[in-house]
Amino acid sequence: MRDNELRGLILEALYNQRRKDLVNLDQELGALPVPHGATESILRHLVKKGLLERPIQPLSGLGNGRITAYGIDVVQGTTSPPFSILLHQCNTVEGVREGNIQNVSDTKLNVPMDHSEAIQEKPKSSFERISKWWKYMMEKFGWA
Repeated sequence: MRDNELRGLILEALYNQRRKDLVNLDQELGALPVPHGATESILRHLVKKGLLERPIQPLSGLGNGRITAYGIDVVQGTTSPPFSILLHQCNTVEGVREGNIQNVSDTKLNVPMDHSEAIQEKPKSSFERISKWWKYMMEKFGWA
């Protein structure tokens, strides 16, 4: 399993407990198919980026924690995450359970295009996307 999938599993498990103050991370994450060493590493990364809070880190175990408002927004898809996260959300719509898989990443640039640009092939590298965005901004604001 890749890191973005592991991050998604952990974030969604804590999202399901979002109405609780602090949860025992060993209990909440213990049943997940994530190696313990990876769990600790991913938790630290999620805390560093502001998606989770862990007020006290014990000497043994994972301690207690909770998802932040930013983490909730990322899981709900209302804001972009600081790195790639693969979410497997299950939503209930009128009694029917639907699965929804999202790969959320902050690497996409939303550049408005006119019809002549829409016909052209999309840039493949990040550098090409940024260059195209910069050119668009220069033309839009008359800097070119």
